Amino acid sequence: MSAKTVLLVDDEQAFLEPLEDALSHEGYRVLKARDVSTALQILQQEQVDLVSIDIMISPGAQLEDTVSSQVAGVYLCERVTKDHPNVNAVCLSVANDADTIRRIKRLGIPFLPKGETPLRTVLNMMRARLTGIAYSTEHNPKRWD
Repeated sequence: MSAKTVLLVDDEQAFLEPLEDALSHEGYRVLKARDVSTALQILQQEQVDLVSIDIMISPGAQLEDTVSSQVAGVYLCERVTKDHPNVNAVCLSVANDADTIRRIKRLGIPFLPKGETPLRTVLNMMRARLTGIAYSTEHNPKRWD
């Protein structure tokens, strides 16, 4: 069985590196895109199992006349759910507009606030989306003996 593939769509290198390292360490194949146009190209060309989407990101050259950078990530969320229904998605962003977050959640995509959500929680959410198994973030889970 080949490794599952995760596409990270974000333009912040400081955020991408630790997430990429952690996912690679767990055996996932990691692809990256710094804009929505590149992400859509990758989704057309590669077998992607999960995409992590930042909301405020460049639309890229092919889409700069279609969508603004403030909502380019929402556009990508909509395209993923419509054009790639078998691809899981997670939204990680500093966006805090309640209407935008509701719009993303209505698509069935969980939203995690970037910078406020611990890396462990992000990884657990991604693992759960990739495997269908819920993971706990508790450090001292209660024992059932």
